[in-house]
Amino acid sequence: MTATEYQLLACFGIEPERRDGTERWCHDDALYRVEVDGFLVSFAVAPIYPDVRIVVEFGGRRIFELTSMAVADVRVIDEPGVDAVEVHLTAQSILRLQLRPAFEISQHFANRD
Repeated sequence: MTATEYQLLACFGIEPERRDGTERWCHDDALYRVEVDGFLVSFAVAPIYPDVRIVVEFGGRRIFELTSMAVADVRVIDEPGVDAVEVHLTAQSILRLQLRPAFEISQHFANRD
């Protein structure tokens, strides 16, 4: 997993809830919960595996959920004014969760011939 503890902390702007808390971050499960533009975003990661779970709710209703085991990579986007995470599901499939400047979820597929 390319993303570091500090990059995710900077991206989400909050300390994660940790499952154990006595383990090093890379060996623990971390849950980041943040509200953006009325959306409640939960981003859970188990860095050692790496497993990712994303849940987005609006008005108390779940509008998006992704649970993926052993993703190819997790990266924090390093662009000024942008807080976003890319979850590389496979080498050809990337899900982007952007918190700021505007909340967006997008998925991109690359053709490999």
